[in-house]
Amino acid sequence: MTEDQTLLQDAAERYLRENYDFNKRRENITQGIYRDPEQWQAFADMGWLALPYPESLGGLEMGSRELAILAELCGRYLVTEPLIDSLAITSKVIAASDQAPDLVPAIAAGEIVPIACIDEMAGSRSVAPATRLERVESGWRLKGEKPWVSAGASATHFVVLASGADGLAWVVVASDAEGVQSDHFATHDGRGGTNCRFDIAINDAEILLTGRLAQLALEAYRELAMALSSAETLGASQAALDTTVDYTKQRVQFGQPLASFQALQHRMANMLIQIELTRSLVYAACNAADNDSADRARYARAAKVKASRVGREVTQEAIQLHGGIATTDEYIVGHFFKRITALESWVCSRGEALQEFMALDG
Repeated sequence: MTEDQTLLQDAAERYLRENYDFNKRRENITQGIYRDPEQWQAFADMGWLALPYPESLGGLEMGSRELAILAELCGRYLVTEPLIDSLAITSKVIAASDQAPDLVPAIAAGEIVPIACIDEMAGSRSVAPATRLERVESGWRLKGEKPWVSAGASATHFVVLASGADGLAWVVVASDAEGVQSDHFATHDGRGGTNCRFDIAINDAEILLTGRLAQLALEAYRELAMALSSAETLGASQAALDTTVDYTKQRVQFGQPLASFQALQHRMANMLIQIELTRSLVYAACNAADNDSADRARYARAAKVKASRVGREVTQEAIQLHGGIATTDEYIVGHFFKRITALESWVCSRGEALQEFMALDG
């Protein structure tokens, strides 16, 4: 890593270690608090919400590798605040629009929390959305449903993917606007989802991108989301392994620590090998994106497939090596598994990424 990247990692890791408590997280989730306002403001004050944007918009002009550093730490500390969600949709969709000078500074300051709405009941979340942006006498109208919005309970604004006269369209609407119905629900990874229904009048300023520009923004958003979800999965996997190693050193069976048994050492060594292979692939995907490599699409999808498979295998192994305690809500290991399972289908599922990788490879 560069010096700046090392400083970012050290500062972010220190803050989360000292201020992000697992038991406090569980308490907040029980109360339906998925985005702690104090934590979110701290993220803004430290510049995390401004990392990828140009200086002209008040940003720090950092790339995918820096975002992946934060994503990896989010996985390690099970951050429920929608940090990577907001950064991904803002940097690839909102920042590419004419409304960027008005919206991005407010997002970087923590005043606006944008969450993307792309999934639909029919499963056509990115090809041909059933949600429509239509021209009416008074201007525009957005109509449709977007279920299973990850982290939707934390949103102040929704960035909605719709179909329009010129193809795809991205529209931004306030989550509390008249004509927006949001039904929040608890999710197994503790982040709070939303089912959304839209029947709302739209003005020109709320239409971010249309046509070819909207399609390009969608492709860029999906690739960044693949890389960041892979990085967060990597962080959760590493934390699950570290927790398992510590546990086996302390847990005694037959008069010896579990860590002294060769069979368990081999299992944990295999977990470490797979995590390190995943780490290399995630970093390669970020470097390819930052260097605009011709292979960036392949690397992003390869990282998604590898991280999803390894994350599931590592956390399942961690649960088995812990035994019954790992299945309790009070113990952290099971929560790593839950978060990795949710990340597996965020924006682009493991199966979609694999199919797209094979198509590109051909």
